[in-house]
Amino acid sequence: MFKLRNSGFFVFFALIFIFLGIIISSNFNLSFCSKEAYPEKSFIFKSEESPFVKVAEMVSPSVVNISAEKVLERRYHEYFPFDEFFRRFFGERPPERVIPPEKYKSSSLGSGFIIKEDGHILTNNHVVAGADKIWVRLPDGSEYKAKLMGADKETDLAVLKIDPDKKLAVVTLGDSDSIKVGEWAIAIGNPFPQLGLDRTVTVGVISAVGRNLYLGEDITPYYQNYIQTDASINPGNSGGPLVNIRGEVIGINSAITNPTGMKFNIGIGFALPINLAKSVLPDLMAGRKVKRGYLGVYIGNVTFDLAEALDLGSTDGVIINQVQENTPAEKAGLKRGDVVIEFNGKKVKDVQQFMLMVAETPPENEVKLKVIRDGKKINLEAKLTNKADFIGEAEPEKEKETEKWIGLEVVTSTKKLAAQYKVKWVSGVLVISVEPGSPAEKKGIKPGDIIMEIDQGEVKNLFDYEEIVLSLKDRKKAIPFLILRNSNTIFLAIKP
Repeated sequence: MFKLRNSGFFVFFALIFIFLGIIISSNFNLSFCSKEAYPEKSFIFKSEESPFVKVAEMVSPSVVNISAEKVLERRYHEYFPFDEFFRRFFGERPPERVIPPEKYKSSSLGSGFIIKEDGHILTNNHVVAGADKIWVRLPDGSEYKAKLMGADKETDLAVLKIDPDKKLAVVTLGDSDSIKVGEWAIAIGNPFPQLGLDRTVTVGVISAVGRNLYLGEDITPYYQNYIQTDASINPGNSGGPLVNIRGEVIGINSAITNPTGMKFNIGIGFALPINLAKSVLPDLMAGRKVKRGYLGVYIGNVTFDLAEALDLGSTDGVIINQVQENTPAEKAGLKRGDVVIEFNGKKVKDVQQFMLMVAETPPENEVKLKVIRDGKKINLEAKLTNKADFIGEAEPEKEKETEKWIGLEVVTSTKKLAAQYKVKWVSGVLVISVEPGSPAEKKGIKPGDIIMEIDQGEVKNLFDYEEIVLSLKDRKKAIPFLILRNSNTIFLAIKP
């Protein structure tokens, strides 16, 4: 009995001490966080403005909504159930009834941003490509009909011009070459003002730089150097600015991807770097075709094994697979097997970067190249020419005409297409038809084959294929093709 009362006595005092401890510690914490004792801790109680508010206020007045409209034709093929009956008993097809194509309107929505007070606007080419009418809505709700000043499919950029009755707020262009992974990135768009969803702001970081990706035949630019960000780039935000924490435009929001195939954003968005846009803006604003430097080589990346075999020490640089005749490269003395490690004093990392370096250098400029040949570093000089003057403009009619010598219809190889043809997917172009009696058909090229190299030049997509084919149309001797067929690589030589 004594023990029980004694233990209850101790429990009572223990509870009192615990209660006093809670009160003392609470008072201590309150005094610790008080403004008087520790002024620097006052943010716990004070609500401060986010730094992104200032960025949104700076940039949003310059972000516009773009509505593009074009008229398309939808063709129908009439199905006749007795075709086989007519062929079997009368030796001919039944007369066909001509069905006129049905015309319909197609519209697209996107964003853009004002780069000059007089109404020049930068956006993506795929937002306005093929449009018959383009309208721009400003943040204040006013609408203007826009004129397409210039467009460049190879960078997926376009410049529009409106005639406002006042000076417009413009953005500040930053330096995309100076950005680092992990920095803040703010994506601003003006996607659907008609639905009350104008001037959206999303925040993330720079996830990666120098990305390449395939977006589809009509969208994928030839020159790529994408900035990857996890700031949400939603439908209708294409063409809007990606800005840094200082409110400077570092990129043009262009695409999202979702490896799961679902139609929603999972934080993998891409923006074209603003420095790429700066290199083509003068031509686009003036309504001229973009002039690009051209060297005249087929190049490849330096793999780890190749670097080891050639004693290079690193995988930086590009290896020359072929030098075209009568080009700046041949005149400069470049040879197959050379590894270019510097261009105009800047280190060369890979194929994509080197392509951009050459393309962004104006034609007729002298450039300095540092190459490794037979283990020794040598310096060469080349005078670039205009790419369009050398290989010609790839007009659709001209493409079909120049491709007759080979007799192939191809598209950029994708995983989806490879699955449809039940072949292993690799980067290249997939053959979808072969013209009977053509050089390609005679040499056994078949639908489902994937062309990976032509004349030792790497073929990564349709752009590469067209460029190489156009340059070889007058070739007299046989041309080697590296093809993937049934998971095996084979070489075929086609003579034009």
